Amino acid sequence: MTSPPYNAPDFTVRIPPSLAGLGATLEANVGAPAPEFEAQMLDGGTFRLAEARQGRHVVLLTGAITSPMSVAHLPEMNALAEEFRAQGIDFYLLYVKESHPAENFPHHVSLEQKIDHARAFQQMEQPAFPILVDTLEGDVHRAYGPWPSALFIVHANGMLVFRSTIADPIQLRTYLTQLAGWDRIRREHPDHVQHICYSESLVEVSADETPHYRVYQRAGRKAFEDYWRVHPVHRDIWPGPKKA
Repeated sequence: MTSPPYNAPDFTVRIPPSLAGLGATLEANVGAPAPEFEAQMLDGGTFRLAEARQGRHVVLLTGAITSPMSVAHLPEMNALAEEFRAQGIDFYLLYVKESHPAENFPHHVSLEQKIDHARAFQQMEQPAFPILVDTLEGDVHRAYGPWPSALFIVHANGMLVFRSTIADPIQLRTYLTQLAGWDRIRREHPDHVQHICYSESLVEVSADETPHYRVYQRAGRKAFEDYWRVHPVHRDIWPGPKKA
């Protein structure tokens, strides 16, 4: 079976039939050097990971204007970015492909169009951290793992230390609290002995109906139809407008 093109005109996100294979969908591996990259910054200039992580940890979120999960969690991500900035941790959002392309925000056919969508996302959702625009073919996205609202944390030393197919603020807060705590211990107790623990988990993340409906509605009717084609039991039921 041929894989769909990166900038597919339709909704293509699928959970693997075996959850054991879910981790393999993320190309970048925890414990290995994070893929270095450069990307255009929406507000001007060039982002270079090698420069951004000099003495700072980097939280990299993926998102797009047609990605309900990245929109749903953005207020909490804004709060976390503000909370942890003083602790040496910086947030960035990598604008990637449209996960639910439709009439108003179709799949990308040019970099200029992708930049326009990123500007609309910035204006409508107001992330409190910089937006990076990936290449048209998603070079950075594919190097890390092409999920619509994924999360990666790159340690200041260049190692990838956290990855998730969905950027869940609850998991993120827990990990960043630990990461900042480890840094504090190293500063205050340089002779302290620490062990390294590798951990993986499967976590259920709620799909909030309200932002899903809002994102599909602004994307266009096709976003609903594409989703219902894949999940026919939800047709005309979910997502729906906010109920009284």
